[in-house]
Amino acid sequence: MDWPRYGRVVLKPFSSGLSEEEWKGLYETFRDPEIAAWNGSSPLRTPFWLFKRFVLAETKRKDRLAFIVLDEKGEYLGTVELYDILPGEQATLGILIGRKDRWGQGYGTEAVRAALAYAFGPLGLKRVRLRTFAHNLRARRAFLKAGFREVGLGPGPKGKEDVYMEVRREDFGPEA
Repeated sequence: MDWPRYGRVVLKPFSSGLSEEEWKGLYETFRDPEIAAWNGSSPLRTPFWLFKRFVLAETKRKDRLAFIVLDEKGEYLGTVELYDILPGEQATLGILIGRKDRWGQGYGTEAVRAALAYAFGPLGLKRVRLRTFAHNLRARRAFLKAGFREVGLGPGPKGKEDVYMEVRREDFGPEA
C-alpha cells in the first residue's frame, strides 16, 4: 500500500476501508466536547450507525478526499481531508487530531505535511488553503511549521476571529 506518509504518520484513505477501532476512534473524536469546541461545532450526538452512514456518504463526494491519520504503530490519531477540490487548482484542508494524549507532539504537523505532499504531487494542485480560529495558537504554529502562511484575518461563522492561511505548490518543499 502506497499511502501518503511523512515522518511518523501515514494517511490511510477512507476508500481503503476502516477497521472497527478506526471507526470508534473517529466517532469518539467527533463526540468529544473539547475537540468540537476547537472545531467550532457541537459534540456529535448521532448514534454510531448513523454516523458511519453519513461519513461513508461524504467520502463518496467527488470534491473530497478523506484520510485516517495513523501513528508509527498503525494506531488511530485523527483525520485529515482535502475538500472543495478544484482539480488542478486548489483544495481546502481540514484536520482533527482526536487523540488528545498526542497533542503537542508534532503528529498534526506531520499529517499536514503528508496531505500537502499528496496534494501537490499526485493530485497536481497549485494551492491548499484553510481557515482556523485566531485564538488557536497551537494550530496556527503547526500550520506555519508545515508550510502555510497567513494571508488574512476576518470574522468567522461563529463570531470569532479567523485566520486564513494558504500554501502554494512552488513554496512547498520536501522538508519544513
